[in-house]
Amino acid sequence: MTLKYVLPVIAMAASAAAAAAEEYQVFTGLQLTHLRFDYVDLQDDILVNRTISDNGWQLDGRYFFDKKTTLGPLDQFEYINKVTNVSASFNRVFDNNAWTIGGEYFAENGLVVSAGYSRFGDENINQLGLGYLVSNNFIVRAEAIRADGSNDYRFSASYNHQLQGSDYVGFTAYTDDSLDYFGISGKYFASLNGDRFITAGITIEDNDGSSAWAMAADYYFSKMTSVGLTYSKADDYSLNAKHFFTQNWAVEASFASNTDNDSMKAYSLGITGQF
Repeated sequence: MTLKYVLPVIAMAASAAAAAAEEYQVFTGLQLTHLRFDYVDLQDDILVNRTISDNGWQLDGRYFFDKKTTLGPLDQFEYINKVTNVSASFNRVFDNNAWTIGGEYFAENGLVVSAGYSRFGDENINQLGLGYLVSNNFIVRAEAIRADGSNDYRFSASYNHQLQGSDYVGFTAYTDDSLDYFGISGKYFASLNGDRFITAGITIEDNDGSSAWAMAADYYFSKMTSVGLTYSKADDYSLNAKHFFTQNWAVEASFASNTDNDSMKAYSLGITGQF
């Protein structure tokens, strides 16, 4: 669903009483994934059909030094984060380990400093960022990334346009120092009648002349239950559902595949906690 069709619908919807907002500082998640795809292998000059099947899992967490307030749904917050935080994650798939640690610091004068370290197999990635919160609705960032002995520099700017109530349209534009890689992403959040909500997002980017795009949409039956889908130019798609069975714990499930190659499948099941 694009903004062209979403905006008129929201403009016509009557404003319901605002749902009671929840506040959280700690976010954790555990996700289990089963991957499966077929491929053709050449063995002794004979084409052989083979299947790869593997299980993976990911554990992550983030701590904010001040409370984050929901916009209605228990997993939706302001577009531009303005709260100092630290995070860590560990992922294992195809017998490889990957882990990441990082954090952001927001100073009172608007300065933003971020840092991160990632390791995948024998590869190390270091990230250091500097930004400035121009206003509550506008932030600019510069980031240096060092991997495989080389440096990469990226720049971004995010803007949040507030609509009625908690509704908003947010945009982020980004590029690298050589302008070979650039893109823009947007997200729309809106509340509907009867404690229902929607989100819609799109990303368009170009990588050295090769363009790509992806879209996503979620519908919330209530602040605790949602379903969603994604689709990309490469014909990758996913279907997902999430339900909070308490104010702190949720379960989610998803299925991903490709319309041109339905042998590629990914099944995920996860549990998240926020306190």
